Amino acid sequence: MNSFITWIGGKKQLREAIVSRFPKEGIQKYVEVFGGAGWVLFHRDRHAPKEVYNDINSNLVNLFRMMKHHPEAVEKELEYALNSREMFQMCRKTIDREDLTEIQRAAQFLFLIKTS
Repeated sequence: MNSFITWIGGKKQLREAIVSRFPKEGIQKYVEVFGGAGWVLFHRDRHAPKEVYNDINSNLVNLFRMMKHHPEAVEKELEYALNSREMFQMCRKTIDREDLTEIQRAAQFLFLIKTS
């Protein structure tokens, strides 16, 4: 599976080399400590019985959580979004507002990723 986003410093080009260095058997837990776009995590169907996505960027973690649990809601939030410099600037200014829902915040962050 591929990631639905790109990310600066992403491991897309290195994912095969990274995964080839994993032990063939005996891994019980795989932790993606610098999650980013999740290229290594999504490279195979499964690395271990338990897999963990982690990143310091709370907007990124929220985006993955919302895309896992509420992808249709995020898509609906972006349905009539207009692509303009003003819209981009507005999203940058308002993404950390406390009155946004997690779905709204995920949609704004995805908009910023796709338009930056």
